[in-house]
Amino acid sequence: MEKSAALKVIGHAHPRVDGEEKVTGRGLYAGDIELPGMAYGKILRSPFPHARVLRVDARKAERYPGVLAVLTRENLSGLNLYYGAAYKDQPIVAVDKVRYAGDAVAAVVAVDEAGVEEALALIEVEYEELPAVTSIDEALRPDAALVHESAIAGGELHGYHYQAPKEFQGTNVCYRFQYSKGDVAAGFKKSAYVFEDTFTFPRVQHFSMEPHVTVAHVEGDRITLWASTQDPFTLREHIADIFRVPLNKVRVIVPHVGGGYGGKLSVKAEPLAAALSWKARRPVKLALSVEESFKTVTRHPARFRIKTGVSRDGRLLARECEIYMDTGAYADAGPRVTQKAGYRCFGPYRVPHMKTSAYTVYTNTAPAGAFRGFGTLQVTWAYESQMDIIARRLGIDALDFRLKNLLKKGESYTPGDTPVDCDLKEGLRRAAGAIGWGGKKSRPDTGKGLSCCMKDGGGTYKVASAAVKMNCDGSIVLLTGTVEIGQGARTALSQVVAEEMGVPLGSVVVAQLDTDVTPYDAATNASSSMVVMGLSVQRAAQDLKRQLLKLAAKELRSNPQRLRLKNGRVHGPAGRSISLEKLLTGHFGARGGDLVGRGSYQDKKSRRAALGSPTTFWEVSWGAVEVEVSRGTGEIRVLKYVSIADVGRAVHPVQCEGQDEGAVMFAIGHTLLEEMIYKDGQLLNPNLVDYRVPTFRDLPRDFKTILIENRNGPGPFGSKGMGEGGLLPVAPAIGNAVYNAVGVRLYDLPITPERLWQALHRAGGARRKG
Repeated sequence: MEKSAALKVIGHAHPRVDGEEKVTGRGLYAGDIELPGMAYGKILRSPFPHARVLRVDARKAERYPGVLAVLTRENLSGLNLYYGAAYKDQPIVAVDKVRYAGDAVAAVVAVDEAGVEEALALIEVEYEELPAVTSIDEALRPDAALVHESAIAGGELHGYHYQAPKEFQGTNVCYRFQYSKGDVAAGFKKSAYVFEDTFTFPRVQHFSMEPHVTVAHVEGDRITLWASTQDPFTLREHIADIFRVPLNKVRVIVPHVGGGYGGKLSVKAEPLAAALSWKARRPVKLALSVEESFKTVTRHPARFRIKTGVSRDGRLLARECEIYMDTGAYADAGPRVTQKAGYRCFGPYRVPHMKTSAYTVYTNTAPAGAFRGFGTLQVTWAYESQMDIIARRLGIDALDFRLKNLLKKGESYTPGDTPVDCDLKEGLRRAAGAIGWGGKKSRPDTGKGLSCCMKDGGGTYKVASAAVKMNCDGSIVLLTGTVEIGQGARTALSQVVAEEMGVPLGSVVVAQLDTDVTPYDAATNASSSMVVMGLSVQRAAQDLKRQLLKLAAKELRSNPQRLRLKNGRVHGPAGRSISLEKLLTGHFGARGGDLVGRGSYQDKKSRRAALGSPTTFWEVSWGAVEVEVSRGTGEIRVLKYVSIADVGRAVHPVQCEGQDEGAVMFAIGHTLLEEMIYKDGQLLNPNLVDYRVPTFRDLPRDFKTILIENRNGPGPFGSKGMGEGGLLPVAPAIGNAVYNAVGVRLYDLPITPERLWQALHRAGGARRKG
């Protein structure tokens, strides 16, 4: 990778600034927080997927020794009962009915964890079971039971208003996104060939090492949370709304977070923790088990019908997409995820005529929300699989077919959006070359696959700010609202500050994230931190630098433009210099005081942009894979995987590679192994035994990440966001490779040995009959 000699900190693999305290066990997570007088909360959950709650009797539980309070629908007066990321459709505990097996019915807080478990069993609940809908097909039937009988009011999420169309009232559809360009009907009429396929994507879980944990302390109208969250400022807003207090009465402190992947965005179990503390009048810890986290948030299962028209010479002319996203019992971020899926479904290709309709559907299953990739994985699986299907039927090489149709750098994805900011063909050719595309098979039943994917990165309409404070000794404190969830944001943002300020990385520390004092950040999501917060941090450092150089200009009798920062000193002409410590001590007349630089970022809104705001940057990734299939068992072995990521500039190359490799392994999970199984409304595998995730034995034998550094990003020093992109190409690349290995195409994930063996058996039987 190319490095600039002028950069001393950026582009170098420094030790992580949070690494030592994490690997030594000194780092504190929300579950480690202990407060004087702290009690423990636990949730009573519904055993039924859909039922009316007729009676809740908590009198026995309230009398149990050590129980401080029991929370039911009867004793929540004074609070706003409903919350949610897009719509406020989820109650703190069930009010009229339960909508999935695992829905919160009541909660207990007691002085010890053993007592709270025993008290839960004493709560008596009388239910009236109702018909349940547990799949997209069931939910869309004309006579389907309604998950929500009354129409859900619209809601706003990060500056965008979501609303269910009136024609869907009385159905389980709670949102629709539509977009079109050109004349799709005319495009299909001009097409020499039309292909139509339907693909499905499974329900999967985030499986963070740390489940959801909150410690809440309500004192009068002052509410403090220590929360495992990616989204402290949005959480603050929700808690303030529930308790009907201004934002300055809610304080969210974020300790170390043991992974999030989107599952800790917005608001989850935190309102219940706060309500328990409010009721018990003392601090309360609410720590969910792994099984409870499975029943708190998931990725959206999806069904995607894709219809594509192609000219005789292999050019895409028209594409029509119909997408259904199963959001579970409550909307959570479902409308936003659906919107993104609907917008990203055309792929990185030049399609003159396009139309998409994407729907969010309620079912009586665990809620689905934000998850790494945010609606993109469901559609890349479909459109990149179909690209191979079309190429095969037209007799065109899959690589050549893609190259013929890829957008060029500077072309528009849609009118009003940011033009494509990288060379898509360059990355695809590199991926193909790295896998040996076009060469002979290494042995029987092996095959190679390609995939090229793109998503709008950085989120839609982001607002963020940061502060960089220099103490009188020249040491620096960075205040940033970006949450460190394992991605290395603290280190990378500290590198930006150190580079701008001309100090070693060790001179910069990151302050504890505390909404009372930390500047605002919209959320840690959408691969946005390096650009959105990175620019805020860089601008804050530059603001501080201007202040320092102005002070130093007087001391060094020079124009500020002729001064520079290096190794903790301000250097001027003729070899004159002054240390930062001496400069600040002299300015304040004592060893005290500090200087603070401030920086911010705000996306622009535009009516011309399909999503209301132009894309911050394009997150592009390419995948190339070679697999081997056992015809006897259906087992797939990934022999080689090459992932290529367009990162603009790698601020920390090793962390970039780690992010990308982790993304690939994440996607191997939902491609080959992972699926949450429902039967009769019950989740059968919400545990570490029955829900399979990739292990070291699932690693590709030959695994390589290539970082493309063209310095084409809008972030500091030409960087772009990354971390989600590596997931996008994996499933279709493997699916395409499996077809090229054994001639069988699967349309439903995961591609388990059983499913592949059955498909091979059916294909063999069909050939024998033929």
